[in-house]
Amino acid sequence: MTKGYVAGLGVITAAIFAAMSLASPGFLTFDNLNSMGFQFPEFGTLALAVLPTMISGGIDLSVVSTANLASIVAATIMHAENGPAWAAVPCALLIGAACGCLNGSLVAFLELPPILATLGTMQLFSGIAIVMTHGASVTGLPDWFTDFGITSLFGWIPLPTVIFALVALATGLLLTFSELGVRSRLLGANPVGARFAGIPVRAVTVKIYMLSGVVSSLAGLIVLARVNSANADYGSSYLLLVILINVLAGVSVTGGFGSTSGVVLAVIALQLISSGLNFLSVSNFARDVLFGALLVLAMAGRAAVGFGVIRMPRALWRMRKI
Repeated sequence: MTKGYVAGLGVITAAIFAAMSLASPGFLTFDNLNSMGFQFPEFGTLALAVLPTMISGGIDLSVVSTANLASIVAATIMHAENGPAWAAVPCALLIGAACGCLNGSLVAFLELPPILATLGTMQLFSGIAIVMTHGASVTGLPDWFTDFGITSLFGWIPLPTVIFALVALATGLLLTFSELGVRSRLLGANPVGARFAGIPVRAVTVKIYMLSGVVSSLAGLIVLARVNSANADYGSSYLLLVILINVLAGVSVTGGFGSTSGVVLAVIALQLISSGLNFLSVSNFARDVLFGALLVLAMAGRAAVGFGVIRMPRALWRMRKI
């Protein structure tokens, strides 16, 4: 079922690309495609951060705040005079892991609902970031770091796209072939059965949320390199987008299944739509309405299929014959 859904999503993505190319003459230009290659890795990596938690039956609403906090810590270290600039990236990843560990502990040990636990930590991490920066942006980063956000390999492959591809590949391999990935899927599909099967549910939950935090911090570093500054408010509109991406990718909202390839295709599809709407001079407000409507429709469609609403006419027809 998942493979068929991903294949269908691939066809839809190709159709969107063809439609936008025909509707906007400038859509297929090198400058536009290159620009998209620098834009989508930010929210695409955040979508990959949410994926493991949704597969395990939870969700992480703090990914954007975690990314901002990690980028602020990295920027502060790099901005410090005579500071160990080389430690900025490892420290950012450690911050992401610590944020994820806190989220996982709240869910695993205090048994808080994931949506409420991460909603609270979202505000907590955002508040810490604001206190650290006093609401201002941290700028003045070294060239060796910001070059990652504006460099293209071989002159045409944006480096952020390469980083996103590597993160997607690593996440996919981890969730598919590792013991943690298999256990997280079992936990999402049947939490009670996972406990009776001897799976260490608490340890798996903490590790899954730590993975989410680390991937979120990578997204923060990508944003930091591209915009050459860190702020507690960056990416405030990304939360709805990353949830929409996972829903469109076929990730179960109740846990158990989902694929990295589906997330990648959903990321590309939404970036194509967003870029095409720019060429069509559609405002950002209308775009938010569109994405919100897509999320509602996707959730409603999944619910209709799950409850058999779509299959009901055929069932009634068979009953009439009997």
